[in-house]
Amino acid sequence: MTRLKRYFVPAALAASLLVRAAYAAHSGRALIYPDELAYDGAAAKMLAAGSWSGLFHNREPLYSLLLWLIYLPAGPAHIAVKLFQAALSTFSAYLLYRAASGLFGRGPGRIVLLLFAFYPFSIFYDARLLRESLLVFLTVASLYFALKPPSTATTAAASVAAGIAAMAKVVFVYYWAFFMLAGLLLRRIRPAAALAGTAALLAAVSPLLVHNYRGTGSFFLTRGQMFNLYSPLVAPRRLLGTPEENAYMAADRVFAAGMALPEAERDAYFKAKVLEQARTRPWNFAKRTAWRFFKLWRLYPHRGIDYAAGSWALLTAISLLSDGWLIPLGFWGVFALRRRLRELYPAYAYLASMTAIYSLSWSQIRYRLTMMPVLMLFAAPLLAKAAARAGLDFFAEGSKNT
Repeated sequence: MTRLKRYFVPAALAASLLVRAAYAAHSGRALIYPDELAYDGAAAKMLAAGSWSGLFHNREPLYSLLLWLIYLPAGPAHIAVKLFQAALSTFSAYLLYRAASGLFGRGPGRIVLLLFAFYPFSIFYDARLLRESLLVFLTVASLYFALKPPSTATTAAASVAAGIAAMAKVVFVYYWAFFMLAGLLLRRIRPAAALAGTAALLAAVSPLLVHNYRGTGSFFLTRGQMFNLYSPLVAPRRLLGTPEENAYMAADRVFAAGMALPEAERDAYFKAKVLEQARTRPWNFAKRTAWRFFKLWRLYPHRGIDYAAGSWALLTAISLLSDGWLIPLGFWGVFALRRRLRELYPAYAYLASMTAIYSLSWSQIRYRLTMMPVLMLFAAPLLAKAAARAGLDFFAEGSKNT
């Protein structure tokens, strides 16, 4: 047992890295998602362009910058990106283990390590030129510091990680705001720490703010994307996420008028149209929001779409064997651990804010990948209790009261 305890974590991390690297090598060079082509194309432009002006006005830069850095030595080496993401996700698994061990004990920490180290969708997205693996790492890093005993240093570190994440996906700013507000209301964050956290976040996002100001005369992180909140409110639900959606929206006069505006004016136009929809068609707005919520958390992919990642039956089987039990158990853990809200509030804040954002805007199963490590944290104490009842003391060692 002593040898098992000593070598379990490094062995699990090494196995995770090997599995991820092997799948990355197996995945080939084909870019099967439109976003992969966009990120790869942006990095190629950055390699060729003398100026990056205008590249980051309507798409956050961090992931494209990461690809650019990896491409610099020898050009577009996709396998290098995938192997880097495999290593990044392996480090995420280690941070999750450390966080769970500190919160719940070493046994639950080992459970979280196994859950994430071999989580099939994390392995899959490591082998794609998509920002999901980077976002998962930054999520875990931010929560790793946020879940430590509160101090000015940990609040600032969590804020830096959230700010860097916002450079890859701007919605992390909203999580950070919710995290800070909840911490202040629960008296877990002191005003001085909140000020330090605010300064840290601003420092992290300031390069993008300054870059966009120099090009446009306005401070912003990204713009021109508000139409993504409007189209799901008016397009038939059966078309959402399909190629036919674009054709339908192109024929929508309100949508076409907005897209014809200068980029700097589109967000204000579509924001007004979204608010008009909420005011004049509240029942439709509520139904669409609920539909996006259930779409985000559904346990298997929608049938009737050709999935580039594989057949619907295969993806459904993998989903049900992993998310099919992990998501319900994670949410049960959210309820079961409610008495530790003051301690675990950053994890609650993350789940609540991200679920709300995607329910109000645009949702797909892929977007919940950054929330799955949080659900694994909540599920771990419950699994540790089950392990204790089954006599598997290795996975129940040091379990703290839930």
